[in-house]
Amino acid sequence: MVIIKPLKALVCLAILSTLIFGAAVWAYNGADISGGTGLQGEALSADPRVRSGSPQRSLAIPQSSRSNSPHRKSSSSRSHAVVSDPVRVGNPGTLQYSYPGPQVYPPQGYPAPLAGPAGCGQGPQNLLCSSGWNFSVPWYVPYLPRIGCKQFQISAKLWYATLNHSTIVWGPNFFGGPGTELDLQTDLGLSKHQYIAEYEARCQFRQNWGLRFNFMPLAFKDNFTPTTPPGFFFGNAFYPAFVPIVSRWHRNIYRWDLVYDWYQAKHAVSSIFAGYSLYDDKLEVSDVLQSRSRSRGFGLAYAGGSIDRVIRNLGCGGAAASVHCKASAQFLEGFFGWDGVATGRISVPMDCGRFGYIEAGWRWMVLERYYPTDADKTSLDGLTGSIGFVF
Repeated sequence: MVIIKPLKALVCLAILSTLIFGAAVWAYNGADISGGTGLQGEALSADPRVRSGSPQRSLAIPQSSRSNSPHRKSSSSRSHAVVSDPVRVGNPGTLQYSYPGPQVYPPQGYPAPLAGPAGCGQGPQNLLCSSGWNFSVPWYVPYLPRIGCKQFQISAKLWYATLNHSTIVWGPNFFGGPGTELDLQTDLGLSKHQYIAEYEARCQFRQNWGLRFNFMPLAFKDNFTPTTPPGFFFGNAFYPAFVPIVSRWHRNIYRWDLVYDWYQAKHAVSSIFAGYSLYDDKLEVSDVLQSRSRSRGFGLAYAGGSIDRVIRNLGCGGAAASVHCKASAQFLEGFFGWDGVATGRISVPMDCGRFGYIEAGWRWMVLERYYPTDADKTSLDGLTGSIGFVF
């Protein structure tokens, strides 16, 4: 629709570099927190988190390596390790000793999760990168399901938007002054209500960090063939009165942002985010004699915050009701806008730390720009609903 400018190419290159960096840190699982290598290093670790009641590790020692001399102490006594009695395993000439390993605690606000259901392949969970659904929390304790480390979230949304207070001025008149200020719905005949789809994907590459992408296509067209007002100017052209016109407006919005969960607790999560959005915008007005099309692309920076909070658990099945609120502001290239959404959500758990959800609420979006010969203001609001899945 619009030829991509060099600035857009640089922005896309920066986004690609960010994704490559995210893929590099994806495979990083953190430094080894053990006190050292071997039996003696872990036994002598000064880490206070090492407990005797933690999971046991085993060390197999061939029986032939043990000395039977009464004047020689065994290697196990010199290591000062707390070991259990030897147990014969496998080969009759092999003895197995067990010793405690380090215990890792979850971040503050997270109860220690248990292993997932059988068949998930999780084994003992890494508590520093815990699952999004915590199976160890009793059903009567309010707990907010959230995306976990190295999980993905996808959702599809439908917005029944109402076009409000939408005006446009484009191009000068015959005398060099600003053109006619037109209302997209009243003067150009665009439909007042429209269903708008939105698609969102998120990748949580760290416990508190995630990457998110949104795509929203807008398509408004006239729902009848109107009679124009008593003549108007659009795109340096004059449209005479009483001549039927046809109007179409298309706008595709692409958004990338980096999300940081600065607050995490059992009952709530609060996040801040910042990113970049690309707009491909086209407005076309034509009659039987002429046609003018304003086609352009522009990029905006934006930043905002969100909060999710559980209301209550729904029965013994693990489902939960929560609220989700998000707002942001965007700017650059002479534009300024703001948008937000407030919804209620119901989450239903699945196996292996996955869950699905549905939500419904209210959404609004405002974007405006004022120049003498290029003014644009669009305001939309209405009911919204979505369905999503975290895996």
